[in-house]
Amino acid sequence: MDEKKSFFETLKPGSALALGVVGGVLLLGTIGFIVLGVIMLKGSGNAVAKTDNTVKVAQQAQTQQNNQQAQTTVTKSDRPKAELFVMAYCPYGLQMEKAYLPAMQLLKNKADIDVKFVYYSMHGQKEIEENTRQYCIEKDQMDKYVSYLTCFTGKDDYKACLASAGINQTKLNSCTAAADKQFGIMADFNDQSKWLSGQYPLYPVYTDLNQQYGVQGSPTLIINGAEAQADRTPEAVKQAICAAFNTAPAECKTILSKTATAAGFGTAAGTNASAAACGS
Repeated sequence: MDEKKSFFETLKPGSALALGVVGGVLLLGTIGFIVLGVIMLKGSGNAVAKTDNTVKVAQQAQTQQNNQQAQTTVTKSDRPKAELFVMAYCPYGLQMEKAYLPAMQLLKNKADIDVKFVYYSMHGQKEIEENTRQYCIEKDQMDKYVSYLTCFTGKDDYKACLASAGINQTKLNSCTAAADKQFGIMADFNDQSKWLSGQYPLYPVYTDLNQQYGVQGSPTLIINGAEAQADRTPEAVKQAICAAFNTAPAECKTILSKTATAAGFGTAAGTNASAAACGS
């Protein structure tokens, strides 16, 4: 009887079994090599993706920094002129005014700072009337203007604010009547054929400056004749104006609030919402 041959003895060169084993080994090796290559390629792809993402983040950061630098570059002067264009009932204009007034009060003796109005209205007749009311208080009773506007932006009660600010009502009535006659304010309001896009009544008091500066909506901040960007906090507005001095006065070292209020009336905290506006 033939003795059983060991497994290794059956693996003679050229035998079918030997060839099969060798082929299997080669196949397994090839598969392993392919898998290893895929893993390495995937890892390489992840590394490239991470590198791309890192580059993109860096580019975005640089772009943001460049934009910020462009926004804070202003023409300098010995006595800067800051003009804030708003609509009296625009919630975003109100938000900016609440940031603007503390800077206005701080720098009133060092810079020319005032509030003006967008050339059209989006909030009805009450806004037309309030625009003119504020125009006249600033024009004829400037010493009471900040007090009135601080009150008005806080609670939307012009009658109570006129009283608390001590506004001379006779002088105010005389001014609003004269302004209406000079600029044709109510005539433009009552003639809908003149309205912007047939929807928004014109407010003509500062039409020339609106055109000069390219004002489109509320709020629009102009410093030394050019549109400026600032977050809607008192400190940010102060810094924007102080950046326009040839030599900043000592008042610019005063730190104002870095907190924005919510859009609209009131004093509740909110976000700076620097891109939101009424109008285009």
